[in-house]
Amino acid sequence: MGRAKDQALTVLLVEDEGIIRMASAAILEDAGYEVLEAADAEEALITLSGHPEVDIVVTDVQMPGKFDGLKLVEVIAQDYPQIQTLITSGLTSSKEARESGAAKFLAKPYTATAIQSAVKAVGMVVLEARA
Repeated sequence: MGRAKDQALTVLLVEDEGIIRMASAAILEDAGYEVLEAADAEEALITLSGHPEVDIVVTDVQMPGKFDGLKLVEVIAQDYPQIQTLITSGLTSSKEARESGAAKFLAKPYTATAIQSAVKAVGMVVLEARA
């Protein structure tokens, strides 16, 4: 069951740093996205299992828990191939992000404009797939 092309995209933001997560969520909501939040990869997978409307996952790499953002992206690619992913990190390289299967990489720290632009670019892939 698909959604209309012009319906707002839904982003799952996975970030263990609460202030960064809250600020990034507000930035993305201001840009018109529906935003769900998770503090780690395990919470993200629980959220995904109950929210089939998620189009994009934006994830940090280093997080507490059983696995990191790179592994999360690999699981999403396998279990939710329709979802596009964006990795943010201050330590991981864009090469590592691509190798995990992420559609895009954004270095930290990032500006409001940078995260909006990165999510918009990933969202274009989602919208093209819907067309």
